[in-house]
Amino acid sequence: MGKIEAVIFDLGGVILDIDSKREADRFAELGLEEYENIFTPTNMNDFFKRQEIGEVIEDNFYDGFRELTATDLSDEDIHEAWNLILTDFMPERMAFLEELAEKYPIYLFSNTNDIHTREFKKRCLDQTGRELDSYFTQAFYSQELGLRKPEPAAFQKVLELTDLAAETTVFIDDNADNIAGAASVGLQTIHLTDGKTILDLEF
Repeated sequence: MGKIEAVIFDLGGVILDIDSKREADRFAELGLEEYENIFTPTNMNDFFKRQEIGEVIEDNFYDGFRELTATDLSDEDIHEAWNLILTDFMPERMAFLEELAEKYPIYLFSNTNDIHTREFKKRCLDQTGRELDSYFTQAFYSQELGLRKPEPAAFQKVLELTDLAAETTVFIDDNADNIAGAASVGLQTIHLTDGKTILDLEF
């Protein structure tokens, strides 16, 4: 690891654990047993990718979801199951962010969508008493940026907006493709694997 002047964190699987199985199990209970085949980090349907760059918003998400999955689930059922992928914020991880922010400017860059963003922001405030974005110098969400990881252009845009130097900035993610995308633009990277969490990191 070279000289570090800033740190960029992914959210899901890094700061906030995700539970894809809980979400898929709920959709299966609702009759959509093939859900795992259309929404996984490595096999994501284009509909969900478009959602993550803001082209599909909540107003048209539910109808699009029903068309894609050939189901007649209600908006409420889809919304409830869709948010089950999100888990609770862990106090020790949030404390780690607070401590690290005293040493470096820290940033957030998450592939997400408007429905999940509203939900996890609400949970963070409810569970920690703080707005999620307040933990970071700046937070970037793919649906607002119009770009998503692992596209090199997405990382370049974040670097441009923050005026950070890639060679002295560390990007942390649990997804190998995202790590490769970050490395392609010169960012230092930490790939969280094998059950490691941000609490195992040393700066």
